[in-house]
Amino acid sequence: MTHFQLIRQSVLSTHRIDELPSIPTQTWVEQCAEALCTTSPRVAVASLVCSYIASEDHLSVFSSGACIAGAHAGGESDSRITLSLQDRCERLSKLGLPISAQATQSGLVAPMQSLSASWSQSPAARIFSGTQLVHPIIQILPIRKVEQSHLCLLNLFGFIAGEDTSAPSETLALISALHSPLRLRATAALEQVNNPRAWLTDREQHVLELLIEGQSVRSIAEQLGRSAHTVHDHVKNLHKKIGASSRGELIAKALGHTPDELQLSFPEPTTYPFPGEEPLTELKPEKLIARPLRG
Repeated sequence: MTHFQLIRQSVLSTHRIDELPSIPTQTWVEQCAEALCTTSPRVAVASLVCSYIASEDHLSVFSSGACIAGAHAGGESDSRITLSLQDRCERLSKLGLPISAQATQSGLVAPMQSLSASWSQSPAARIFSGTQLVHPIIQILPIRKVEQSHLCLLNLFGFIAGEDTSAPSETLALISALHSPLRLRATAALEQVNNPRAWLTDREQHVLELLIEGQSVRSIAEQLGRSAHTVHDHVKNLHKKIGASSRGELIAKALGHTPDELQLSFPEPTTYPFPGEEPLTELKPEKLIARPLRG
């Protein structure tokens, strides 16, 4: 990518991550995969919310979603790939990669080939088998510890083969830069989703969408063919699941507002470059020179 294209991808992906809801909607993981697909025009992403025990390499998947970058998506072949990625994610029970306990606490951003010499035989890499997606990257974003396991957002990236050989390295750097904002959003939305009842139901999500439009309980009841009492119960459940004390707070979280108490400073994730490349570093000017203002 040119510098202009890279800046454009960075701005777009940052914006899409900021748009992710701060609540556990049924489509949250799918929206996450779609947001991360903006990091490169040649990327496919599989996202999972899971419980992971690093010492046992044991993984339990709660929800998953997949997406192929818009520049290549839309065809029948791409639809099959997306469905295949999501299906394989649902059945994933181990990664088969050496993930340290530190990585499950602070996070991880790494090419799979930098983690193990036998990475291509791992269950995580086999997610992309038969798809012609290459140079896979794994990202682990810890959400919270649950007994001996960690509740995590796990993202797997694969790249459509082509002449642009710089795409995986550039995307790796962008994923690393976006790690903390995405972890903040995931923590706000998914902290309790190891409990299946924490996810919004389809009906609750529909009611919430109508509330966002500014409709009243009575109006929503008429549209859904339900009593106002039933809709009021849905709204009460929404307040409880989302942790909102007012209608305004409920809608603010649904629109992506992150509560002040979650404005945390997360540690930097464990990061690895592609083999033979320099370690990832933050882009800063080598030296700043102050010049006096002209009168």
